Amino acid sequence: MSSRIRGFLLVHPKPHSVRVSRGGGDPEVIAIGKQSFARVAETIDALDVDLVQCLDKDGNILRAMGLGAADERRSDAPALPAGLHADPQALMVTHFANLLHRAYEHSTEIAFSKLVELVDRIGDRAEAIEKRLERTETQYRQTVEQQIADAYERAEEEAARRKEESSGGGFVEQMAGAFLSGQMNGAPAVKSPSSNGSNGKGQA
Repeated sequence: MSSRIRGFLLVHPKPHSVRVSRGGGDPEVIAIGKQSFARVAETIDALDVDLVQCLDKDGNILRAMGLGAADERRSDAPALPAGLHADPQALMVTHFANLLHRAYEHSTEIAFSKLVELVDRIGDRAEAIEKRLERTETQYRQTVEQQIADAYERAEEEAARRKEESSGGGFVEQMAGAFLSGQMNGAPAVKSPSSNGSNGKGQA
């Protein structure tokens, strides 16, 4: 029975919550949240309710399904014609057909339940892959933006350094210029020799 409820819950649009009621009691609301639909279906089946209503996020009814005794029972076997009651072979074939019908009905329910479970898992896996890809893209974009910001910062620092060197000269160049200027200012003056000889010699 839970497989039938689960299949009902998985019909699109999927519900945000489920409201169940039994007999004349007050209805109860089951929030789905992060629960799997299989777990919600098992809970509803264990509560033995008569009515299941799928609700959207605003509390509006999306669809409803009754779970009364008539709905829970599988299809009845067709009535045997009156003329065949006395024929043992006809009764045997009819009984075999009924057993085969029950087996196919049960296997169909199981197959549908497994198929829904498989599709649900595939959907969960695809959703997980999309979230992981989104996180990877976000991290990659942040890394690229940080690299671009670092490159701009280095370029601004290099431009400022070059501007400082071109305007005032480098520190080494300033020190060398000051040293050479001091050497030139402190050098003694060179006297030129006298035109008529040294110490007055050669005068008449």
